[in-house]
Amino acid sequence: MKVIEDHAKLSAHPVVSILCITFNQVDYIRDAIDSFLEQDFGDDIEILINDDCSTDGTLDILLEYQRTHPDLFRIVTHEENQFSKGVSPMGEFLVPLARGEFISMCEGDDYWTDRKKLARQLAVMRQHPDIAACVHANENVQAGTKRQLSIVRYRDHDSMISERDIVTHSQCYATNSLFVRTSALQQYRDSPFGSLKTDGDHKMLVYFGLVAGGIYYINEVMSAYRVLAKNSVNRSMVTSARLPEAARGKYEKRVALLKLVDRYTDNRLHELVALGMESMEYSYYRDIRDLRTLKRRWPSKLKDESFFSRVDLYLYTYCRPLHKMLIGLYCRL
Repeated sequence: MKVIEDHAKLSAHPVVSILCITFNQVDYIRDAIDSFLEQDFGDDIEILINDDCSTDGTLDILLEYQRTHPDLFRIVTHEENQFSKGVSPMGEFLVPLARGEFISMCEGDDYWTDRKKLARQLAVMRQHPDIAACVHANENVQAGTKRQLSIVRYRDHDSMISERDIVTHSQCYATNSLFVRTSALQQYRDSPFGSLKTDGDHKMLVYFGLVAGGIYYINEVMSAYRVLAKNSVNRSMVTSARLPEAARGKYEKRVALLKLVDRYTDNRLHELVALGMESMEYSYYRDIRDLRTLKRRWPSKLKDESFFSRVDLYLYTYCRPLHKMLIGLYCRL
C-alpha cells in the first residue's frame, strides 16, 4: 500500500473523513469527487480515496485532484488488486487511515446531490451524541445518463431506524448516505460483527443499529446511486451463470449474521430474528428471480415490490431472451 499525500498541507484535525473506493470508474469518479468538493461545510475535512489498480485512467484523475487540492486529498494505491484477493479496501486501508471525528462514505460510481449533506448530518450527530450513525434517503439513477429511476426512502419522516427493521432488512439505506462516528466504526471492526464473513453494509446496519447506539434517518434525498454501473459487482452478476451460487452464498452469510445477533443479544430479539430469517429467504428467491416461489409463498410481499422489480421478475421468468436483451441495452446506455 502507498499513500500519496502532502502531509504538511493537510488539516491536522479534520472533523470529517470522506472515504471513497474506486476501480476503473473513469466515467464516474469526477461526479463523486466534485460532489465532495461542493459541500457547504464550515469545518475541516479530508478526502481519502483507495484506487484498486485501475487500468482506465481513474488513478490519473485522482492524482490530478490531489495535486490541485493537496490540503484535502490522500490517495491510496496498491501493486495488486485487493478486491480479487478478498480484501475490503474500505475497512482494511481507509478506515485505519481516517483522522476525522466522523466518517462519511461514498463509492466512486455514486455521488452526493445536496451541498448541505455533511452539515445536516453533523448537526444531527451533535444533537444526538449517543447515536452511532446518521443516514438519509437517496435516488437511484441510470448509470450513464443520471436520469432518476426511483427514490428510496426508509420512512416518510425523520426518525431512528427501528430494531425490527434492522433485524428484518438487509439494507435500510444506501452506503453513500452513511455518516458515522469514527469511534463506532473502529469498535465495529474489532467486534465479532466486523470479523464475520458477510456483506459489510448489512453488518454495519446491524452493529450500528443494535449495538453502538442506533441510526438516525433524515427523510431528504441527498445522494445518488447508479444502477448497474460499469465495472460494478452488481452489473457483473446480473446476467452471470454464477448468480444462483452467489445469491445462495449471500443468503447463508446473512443467516449467519442473524444467528450472531441472536447470541449477542441473549435471545432478546429472537422473534424478530425469526422474522429476519424469513425475510432473508425471500430476498434470496428474489435475487435468483424465482417468481413462482415468490408468488406461492410471499404473494403480499411480491405486491410491494417496485414496478421495475416486478417487470424484471416477470420478464426473466416468462421471456428470458427479451430480459437479456433489455439488460444489455440498459447497460449500453
